[in-house]
Amino acid sequence: MAPYPYILPKRAMNMMSLDNSSYSTSGSEHDSLSFLVNEFLENDYASTVDTSSYNDSGDGSDSDSVSKSNFDRAIQASEEIKKLLDPSLKCNQLFSDLKEAIEGLELIKENRSGFRRAVMTRLREKGYESGLCKVKWEGSKGLAKGNYEYIDVAEIIDGKEERYIIDVHFAAEFEVSGPTEEYQTVLAAVPEAIVTRPDEMKRVLRIMADEAKRSLKRRGLSVPPWRKRRFLMAKWLGSYKRTVNPVSASVELGIIPLASGGTDHVKCRKVGFFLPQPLGSYV
Repeated sequence: MAPYPYILPKRAMNMMSLDNSSYSTSGSEHDSLSFLVNEFLENDYASTVDTSSYNDSGDGSDSDSVSKSNFDRAIQASEEIKKLLDPSLKCNQLFSDLKEAIEGLELIKENRSGFRRAVMTRLREKGYESGLCKVKWEGSKGLAKGNYEYIDVAEIIDGKEERYIIDVHFAAEFEVSGPTEEYQTVLAAVPEAIVTRPDEMKRVLRIMADEAKRSLKRRGLSVPPWRKRRFLMAKWLGSYKRTVNPVSASVELGIIPLASGGTDHVKCRKVGFFLPQPLGSYV
């Protein structure tokens, strides 16, 4: 498959310090989307949501007016997310095939990495150019170290390659402790499984980062590193390595058993990986 038609400027990589030098995998390496992270952080704050309404009222308005304003903002944000993640507008057949691929895999769903790989393999069996994308980045100023996995699909549409990001645990990545009613309204608009393009993902992540920050602060909690916008952008829009192997390299080497018996978490850490836990459990 030809590389994705994006070029990562060296200056963007340097600014983000997304160092994959110690990250070994059986997949090919793609720096195609990291530029989105830097461009978003430095320049691109455009969104169809009226972000001016995201600012808390500091003009002495009474609590009822502030509450109504917050709720109106949450409704607006949730509607925007629904529109951005609506598969019927861009990839209805792919989303339908994704749901079919997920069926019957409930027994391995707790093993997130294995579940994603199984879904990716089923999509390939259906004829899609799907792969498992592994992201890992080193920490830098303002960005905590982390790693993540998701699925992607590349399709040729009208002679142009289109890339779709697929996440089968998407909503769980935005759960927070003690969410406000407004945040629950926004989170309810986020589906468990999503198919979306990178530019739409960028806008969704911005909305969710802003709303999570607002909810946490309203509860008197600080915003942890993994809830910040830069971290979210690195997870889904950072440079990645892509594999299409139906079985992980670690399993092939006999490092990790195929069935999750409660010890694969520890064994994965020995080779630099671990099964991602829901980020909400750390808040």
